[in-house]
Amino acid sequence: MRLVVKGMGEPLAGELDIPVSKYHAHRALILASLADGTSHIHGACGAGHVRHTIGALRDLGTSITVDADTFVVRGGRYQPVRPEVSVGSSGTTLYFLTGLTALAGAPVTITGQKYFRRRPIRPLLDALAGIGVEITATDGLLPIRIPARPPTGGRVEIPGTLSQWISSLLLVSPFATGPTVVDVVGPFNERSYVDLTIAMMRQFGLHVTVRADGRRFEIDPGQRATPAVVHLPPDVGAAAFGLAAAALHPSDVLFRGLPAVGAGDLDHPEADLLEYLREMGLPLRRDPATGWVRVRHDGSRLAPVRVDCRAVPDMLPVLSVLGAHARGTTVLENVAHVRLKESDRVAAMAQLNRMGGRVRLDGDRLLCEGVPQLREADLSSFNDHRVLMALAVAASRATGESRLTYPNAHRISYPRFLDQMNGIGMNMAVDRAPVRPDPRRAVPTPGRLAAVVLGDLVRRHARAQPDQHAVIEAASPGRPGGPLTWRELDRRADEAASLLRELGVGPGDVVAWQLPNWHEFVVLTLATVRIGAVCCPMMPFFREREVADLLRRSRARVFVVCHRFRGRDHVAETAAVLAAPDPPGVAHVLVVGGTGALPDTPAGARWQRFDAATARQRPDPAALRAHRPAPDALAQLLFTSGTSGAPKGVLHRMDTLTRAAAMQARHLGLTAADRLYVPSPLAHQTGFLYGMWVGLVLGAPVVLQPVWDGPTALVTLHRTGATFVQAATPFLADLVDAVADGGEPPAALRTFVATGAAVPRALARQARATLGAAVCGAWGSTESCLGTLSAPTDEPAHAWGTDGRALRGVRVRVTDDAGAVLPAGAEGNFEVSSDCLFVGYLDQPEWTAAALTPDGWYRSGDLAVIDDAGFVRITGRVRDVINRGGEKIPVAEVEQLLHTHPAVRDVAIVAMPDPRLGERACAFVVPRQPLTFAGMQRFLDEHKLAKQYWPERLETVAELPRNVVGKVQKFLLRDQLKKIISEETQ
Repeated sequence: MRLVVKGMGEPLAGELDIPVSKYHAHRALILASLADGTSHIHGACGAGHVRHTIGALRDLGTSITVDADTFVVRGGRYQPVRPEVSVGSSGTTLYFLTGLTALAGAPVTITGQKYFRRRPIRPLLDALAGIGVEITATDGLLPIRIPARPPTGGRVEIPGTLSQWISSLLLVSPFATGPTVVDVVGPFNERSYVDLTIAMMRQFGLHVTVRADGRRFEIDPGQRATPAVVHLPPDVGAAAFGLAAAALHPSDVLFRGLPAVGAGDLDHPEADLLEYLREMGLPLRRDPATGWVRVRHDGSRLAPVRVDCRAVPDMLPVLSVLGAHARGTTVLENVAHVRLKESDRVAAMAQLNRMGGRVRLDGDRLLCEGVPQLREADLSSFNDHRVLMALAVAASRATGESRLTYPNAHRISYPRFLDQMNGIGMNMAVDRAPVRPDPRRAVPTPGRLAAVVLGDLVRRHARAQPDQHAVIEAASPGRPGGPLTWRELDRRADEAASLLRELGVGPGDVVAWQLPNWHEFVVLTLATVRIGAVCCPMMPFFREREVADLLRRSRARVFVVCHRFRGRDHVAETAAVLAAPDPPGVAHVLVVGGTGALPDTPAGARWQRFDAATARQRPDPAALRAHRPAPDALAQLLFTSGTSGAPKGVLHRMDTLTRAAAMQARHLGLTAADRLYVPSPLAHQTGFLYGMWVGLVLGAPVVLQPVWDGPTALVTLHRTGATFVQAATPFLADLVDAVADGGEPPAALRTFVATGAAVPRALARQARATLGAAVCGAWGSTESCLGTLSAPTDEPAHAWGTDGRALRGVRVRVTDDAGAVLPAGAEGNFEVSSDCLFVGYLDQPEWTAAALTPDGWYRSGDLAVIDDAGFVRITGRVRDVINRGGEKIPVAEVEQLLHTHPAVRDVAIVAMPDPRLGERACAFVVPRQPLTFAGMQRFLDEHKLAKQYWPERLETVAELPRNVVGKVQKFLLRDQLKKIISEETQ
């Protein structure tokens, strides 16, 4: 189902009934449940999250009934009716009841909806433990087990990140056996919500003393809650969406239940929103007949506003929508903690960029530049009620028809949202029509696909969608032809396969080529595997030395090269290789592009133009079928990138590659309806497998870019509507820069998987906001294919703060040097097991044996930590560990920290020899602006990093040496450092 919102320009008119405040309802219900006797709460609230609180309290034995519009609550000591209490998906319910369940008459386990179980709660659990609440929770996540034992009191500190953590401590502390002092440390967000908690506690006879600075709370023990009568005020948070709609359209709308008073006179923590709306120019007037707020105007452009989101964090979604329609730039400050709500709301609202908006993250500020008009788009609500409603309001002013996921999310806080909005003239509806299965959107089944050879899969696509694009070659001036359709790709692959057979290529033979990201690369791949031969692509930047070595080692009889590329004459270079005293045994050279005579090689290799040679072929279908390989035939010989030594020849089977491609597609929800952008070299596994091969398996078009350039990439993404890309971290940084320099965010791009090197968290956060796409961390290798991957729905800390979790069908573990498996949280050697492992290294059985454990796991050579939730964090390479006098330096974490320095564009830390300590750390930095060693030290000191971990030398460089997939070649930096030190000591 989707929420369909049609853009419209008609005026809005009518009345909106504002529901009562769920903030007050949560607190009133919980406080009433603690009071011996009967309380009456007038203004029954139907919000979904409040229903979660009611359900949890009933599970704890509290009687709650509804009489007309009044909750009747009979409170007293909790007597749980079941051992498990679910908080559903309500963060407020979770945070408030976690401590209070210690007051129950029996032990309780708190649980919640599956996706909700990763909600951050560890800081609260630590603080509750500090006042004597005994809690058992694995890695600070649900489920949480709490014995029936009241708190003892004590003095604790709690971060001021979320008000609900502080309110939770205040609610339980009056029932402790000793006095409690709560100190708020760090930035204090949402202070008005804490004030509301204290005010409502007072209504139920519970008292909290607040020190003058507002950061220390003192609570006497042994207090008793008394019943009360509470009248719930209107919910400004719900009214916000109607007010925003009335601001974006000509309107005459009465907000029934919302009194026309100043913000200071309204009992609601989000009352300041009304003042911000007035500042933006929205006429909030008192209706003389009712006293409620009325908005009446003929249409006007709003003024920008500056908002401190620490006061009204839940208003960020609706304020960003209003900012998108204002004249100028709306600045939403202090937004970091808003990312810990039901979803990462900062990233979610960056989807306005898909609608033509201009939203970007600048440090801890979200900047929303107004635009004249938004356009329709498919959007995700992330099952977040405020994101859904805010984007729906934005879509009402867009052109065309927009669609949003999780259409019923609004029920969490505003059940009547759709009825109310449509009642004043908007056009929103849940599309409940039966959805016919669309084969283009089918989720792949890895096992089933792996049983089919790639050539047959492509024939299926050619029959099912013959005229749809299969390969789109972008940014290749002077190249012949346009995109290849599936019919054309299938035909050209047959022609090339017939040519290879004519040249004597048989099953298991190696065909080598050195080509850029051109469509001939795809044609050759398909042709080679179609006859059971083995693909051996080589990087375009390899020179004669590397090419000669790899041709000898691969024993390829056919070699395909381009005529010229990026100023190099590959024909002349290849001729020189084949004319050398000890030439490789290449019998045939096929040249892509160019004109004129081809060279004669003394060794007797025959040269032909690839296009002419394939064009004269008349494929025999029966002959090609006769040479069709088995699914488990060898299909790929790929040489590693050589970050730590000589390249190794990695052999893979066809079913392994297909299974690996399908596993990733299943994990990310990729289907034939996607468009896969491939800027990574096709001669590397990132481009070969997770660009081209995924597209051939799914039937999704692949968009090839031969030469990387950020601005060109942005143009290509816009022109082709690409939805997915997997590429190295520098590609992501350049794309972000292209948008930051004034480019339009790529509207269709949905997911960017960053591989090859850890994604700096600051970059990932900026990319999510700038591009409007999910950024996912991953780990893989040529030998194992992709092993771990985060998902777009993961919490930000996991999506880009880790390398993801094991894909379904993959097992991962961490071991010590003796091979013993280590527990969660321990650093050790990272090992992988799956059906996607390589066959072995070409002609190097001893290398193969060394790469595998006795029980068949692949030794990656990486160090890692796996947390209790299964998320992997690669901490470095085994050979890159810096051992400073017996203390191992957490290189990856220090690099992540330095990446946040405003003067640092890129950084890598390597070991330098030291006669006393063995090794010390040196930071190689690519600066954005001048950076001194003392400045770096001050930065690390300000961020409280242990001095033993500080780099003890700084080298600034123009760029870091990286291989084609973005991995920093630290061995080159170590060599460079040794040379520098040697010269200094001479």
